[in-house]
Formats: sequence, C-alpha cells, structure tokens
Amino acid sequence: MQKRLIALLVITPLLLSSQLSTSHAAAKAGAKCSKVGSKSVVGAKTFTCIKSGTKLIWDKGVKTTATTKQSVQLVSYANMKKSMLPRPVKNLFRYHYSPNAVNAYKEKIESELNFSMEYWTSVYDGTELFNVFYGTEKDLEWLISAWKTYDLDKYGYTAREYKGRLEREGNQLNAGSVPSQDGPSHLSFFRSSTRSIQPDSMIPHENVHIVQQQLTKSRTDQMPCWLREGTASLFGIFQTTEKYGLRVYDEAKRSEMNAYQGGSTEIRKFSDSQWFTHLKSLEGNFSGGCDFKNRFAYGAGLLLSEVLMADSGFEKMMEFWRAFSLEVDWRQSFKNIYGVELDIWYKTKGIPHVMSEYARIKRY
Repeated sequence: MQKRLIALLVITPLLLSSQLSTSHAAAKAGAKCSKVGSKSVVGAKTFTCIKSGTKLIWDKGVKTTATTKQSVQLVSYANMKKSMLPRPVKNLFRYHYSPNAVNAYKEKIESELNFSMEYWTSVYDGTELFNVFYGTEKDLEWLISAWKTYDLDKYGYTAREYKGRLEREGNQLNAGSVPSQDGPSHLSFFRSSTRSIQPDSMIPHENVHIVQQQLTKSRTDQMPCWLREGTASLFGIFQTTEKYGLRVYDEAKRSEMNAYQGGSTEIRKFSDSQWFTHLKSLEGNFSGGCDFKNRFAYGAGLLLSEVLMADSGFEKMMEFWRAFSLEVDWRQSFKNIYGVELDIWYKTKGIPHVMSEYARIKRY
C-alpha cells in the first residue's frame, strides 16, 4: 500500500500520564466509581472505571509502566532500533518483470527489498526464493499468467483486486500485496508506468508481510487486520526512517492515520466506547471494518502496534506472530504472551494512546 514521505519529524515526549486523573478518594479494585472509562492512578497501578452488571466499579488495575511517563512513539522506535540490527543478506527473491516494467522501479524493488530484509535476519529463516512480480497498468494479463506458472492466485482474488484498483486509480495506480493464503504466497506490484517514483515505505511495508507469512507458517489470514497491517506500517516506517532520517517518521505516521479521511467515519470524534467498538471491528482479516479501500486498519493498527512495541519489545511481538501458527485462539495467545486480556488492554493501554495521538496529530 502506498506510503507518503514528507516533512520534518519532531518527536515530542508525550506524557500519557497527564491523561490519567489522580483521584481524591483513592481507587480500589471493586469499589464504586462514577464514569465508565475514567481512570485513576494509585501508586504503581492505573485503575479504569468499568461496568459490571448494573454497577460501575474500578477494575483490578494495571501496573503503570515507564512508557506512560514518556513518548510511546519514542520508546517504540528505540526498542526496534535496539533489536533490529541490520546484517548483510544473500539474495532471497526470484524476480519476474513484465515486458513494460520500468527499469528505475525494478531497481527500487530490488534495492529496497534487500535493504529491508537486512533488518529481519534474527527471525527470518526462509530458504526458498520468494517470488516477486512487477507489472504496469498494461500488464494485468501478463501478471495473471505469471502467477499461474507457480500455481498462485488459484481463485483469482488478487486478479480481481488489481482489476478494481486499475479502474479506481487510473494513472495513480500503485498496488502492492502479499496475499494471505495457505502455502507459498508472492509479492506483487501493479503500478502505473507514468507514476513518479518517490521515496516511500511501500516496499518495506510489503516486505513485512513476507516475514509474517513465514513466521505464522502461512496463516496470516488468522491475524486481525489491525495487527497484520499495523505492524507492517510500524516496521515499514521504521526502516524507511532508518534509511532517510528521523525527519520522515511523523509525516509517514500522519499519512497512515489520516487515511481514514477517505472513509465516511470521523474517528477524531469517537468516544472511548466508540473506539472500543471500532477496534473490535478490526479483528477480522479484511472483513467488516477492515476494508482496505479506506485503510481503516492502518492508522489505528499502527498506533496499537506502537504501544505493544513500547511496552513489551520486539521479541514479544515476534512470539505473538509465531503464535498464529498454532491451533490456539489468537486472543488467548495475546493473554498468554502479554499477560492481560485483550479487551482490557484495548481499554487501558491501546485506546488511550490512539485517542491521544489523534488529538495530537492533525488532519491534512
């Protein structure tokens, strides 16, 4: 998916703790409270007012971590930089180019895929060359034929998606995807030959899906779309920032968050309860609220992924990805790995960060 790379990054520490009220009457688990969603910090714990039956009570509380005292974005970035140390890699791809492929974009694909994979050497151990296809707006039939050679896109999902993208986007066409499917997948680009070539995080973003496909053992279709696309955006923007400098992070993040403007939902007006309902709709794999045309999973998913990375680091996230290869409900895996029920985490950690960032980062 297209990423934008503009502007200057100024990372300003965001004191999330300022959004939490300190109660005059100290909150205690099970005690009465007055407003659902309100929070109270007592000692090292943050309590949230929840509805239990007909009563409003304080929940059990969660331990206040260091990341509530500084920018989640800053800590998230530092954790990626600490754990994702780039190392040289051999060629991991088999490239297929259409007759009309633009040479400059072919060079960009190969350069950026190699650059991106250098950051994944600690976890990616694929031995088979991964198929990469690139065609222009003139080459959809060529792409379909090339996929068939490797028994890819057997049901025509990607072909139909690309046909729709071509009709909608015309000379702005810029499609890339690693389809969620059993067995070998592929990375394909379908792009207008007249579109200018700019620095962006699209190729690193799509490369993340290759790593996800390998670590989940081809079960990325089990991932909630906020996680699948949100972590791809997080790592894609991180790698692009490492290449071009810190000035790009905020604007790339802003672009992802404001992709919601293409939809009919004004999420900046959401209450915390509306956000909870919306995040639950992003738990499918491109179903319900995950409609990729309006990119509903990308901005919120990026912010949720920042919180997970800031609080628990890279290794925990990789453990979570691998858990999708197991016959275990992913919500249970989340609890096993992160030590908290998913819905409680949404309310106490995820939603406060999402709301604070949408308040901080403005529309275009």
